[in-house]
Amino acid sequence: MTIKKITTIGTLIFVLLLQTQAEALAHGSGVSHEEEKDGYFIDIGYSQEFPEAQNSLRFDFVTYPKDRESTEGEVFTDVWVRINQDRELFFSGGINKPVFGSTGFTYTFPREGTYEIMARFQNEGETVVETSFTIDVLPMVVEEEVAWGGLLAAGGGGLVGGLIAGVTLMLFIRPKKDQTVV
Repeated sequence: MTIKKITTIGTLIFVLLLQTQAEALAHGSGVSHEEEKDGYFIDIGYSQEFPEAQNSLRFDFVTYPKDRESTEGEVFTDVWVRINQDRELFFSGGINKPVFGSTGFTYTFPREGTYEIMARFQNEGETVVETSFTIDVLPMVVEEEVAWGGLLAAGGGGLVGGLIAGVTLMLFIRPKKDQTVV
């Protein structure tokens, strides 16, 4: 290998590693619930500002000691999440913190309304900090699609049928010519 190839490959690997690090520390674009509670800063991001029923929504969970310069960094091993609407439970489960990447999951709300999201950050089974907030989910948007295939088939069938009928009439039902006797 030449020095140029080695430098190019090394630069590419370095850029990819930087991108991986950026993805690991980010919580996705969109909106977030941010709160300082019990000495911790909580940041729960979700991917859409106005989520709709029947559409996927990505949640990312982050918490740090309030002193952001602390060497502890994120101090949790998993997050217990509960999603409910009024008294009806829709989701309850734990999400483990991965070695690389963000701690999160994707959820699809079944219907419109206001949901409560509860997140309890845990470290080896012990509660570190917990929070809850509400999220308003809009009704599902139904887009009416035109059945272009059906329209084209019907139009084409009508055109062919009209041509056949026209040719048939011209061939078999001719007007009789006037015959004059001289």
